[in-house]
Amino acid sequence: MPISLYIHIPFCAARCPYCDFATAPARTPLRGRYLETLAREIALRGAALDHPRVETVYLGGGTPSLLEPTEIEALGVALGGAFELRPVEVTLEANPETLEVARLDAFRRSLGLTRVSLGAQSLDPEGLKALARTHHVEDVVRSVELVRGAGDLSLNLDLMLGWPGQTREAWRADLERAVSLDPDHLSCYPLTLVHEPEPSVVNWPGSGWPSLARWRSRTAAAQPEDDVVADMYLDAERILARAAFVHYEIANWARHGSQSRHNLVYWRDGEWLGVGVGAHSHLGGKRFWNDMRLATYIQGWSGIVPETEGRPGDAAETAILALRLREGLRVADLAARYGTPAAEDVRERLRTLAGAGLLRWRGDQVSLTQRGRLLANEVFVRLV
Repeated sequence: MPISLYIHIPFCAARCPYCDFATAPARTPLRGRYLETLAREIALRGAALDHPRVETVYLGGGTPSLLEPTEIEALGVALGGAFELRPVEVTLEANPETLEVARLDAFRRSLGLTRVSLGAQSLDPEGLKALARTHHVEDVVRSVELVRGAGDLSLNLDLMLGWPGQTREAWRADLERAVSLDPDHLSCYPLTLVHEPEPSVVNWPGSGWPSLARWRSRTAAAQPEDDVVADMYLDAERILARAAFVHYEIANWARHGSQSRHNLVYWRDGEWLGVGVGAHSHLGGKRFWNDMRLATYIQGWSGIVPETEGRPGDAAETAILALRLREGLRVADLAARYGTPAAEDVRERLRTLAGAGLLRWRGDQVSLTQRGRLLANEVFVRLV
């Protein structure tokens, strides 16, 4: 069976204060060693899995668009030696200020790039300032033109709602500007603040945890009320429906045929391998992951391949992922995968929400209603 491949490139020009992913400064002295270690992990994983066929590739971060053409070429060589690459989709996450013709051409030439996911976050100067982003609205427009100039690349724009000081009017204007750029796909996420430090946050030079904690505390106090953010979400549903986007996942909209095939593998709880610091995998019914600390990751993969640790997946996790999708969950599919008792346990947990207006049942198929999308975590917590 084919798998999907996630590649984590942690380097960033600056640390976004709301981010809790595994990241590292772009000019870290460990950069070269990290890329060498990543190539080693790719080779060892590929050999251990008998060089499987890969159908979707996703380069996330961090800021993968910071890689230099020579680094991109070396990554392509490593992947070609470890996997049977037959990608139908190769996605690059990019920050607007880092996208350049030479890098874009290198990704297309070495990795077969088909899709760019641009971290715009906002098309409002006040929004970019509130989120401490390092790019400007003009950078987003320039990057969209660059991607469109390539002729055959699909484009996603990431937008964030609920930033400090944002109003519904500002959010609607943000959406209209995004639609006017004619992307194939839009991801709209509410700003979520994590208050516990991650090792990768603490290890950033000059970004000690107390200062980040203060930023997050001030930001949380200035965020719009939950009901206002809920109204913003409903605004997104209305505006994007009028613009012919299909709302196929809780936070994702796409033109016809432009859904993220890689992310659909996650939501359908398929088979994927994650390589790089902090990367997660799901193979053979087992979930496992790499350490989030850059130095620890490098040390761990420098010798003999570490024994993969993890835990089995379960029916509740599969159900939660499926319920994020517009199509929802078929209980019969859950029974075929985990057995009838596990599937019936999920069904009964969901039945406790009858009358709350959060779920829609159609025979054996269950999906979230509009109210359910707004209160999805209320549904998911019943399953865990």
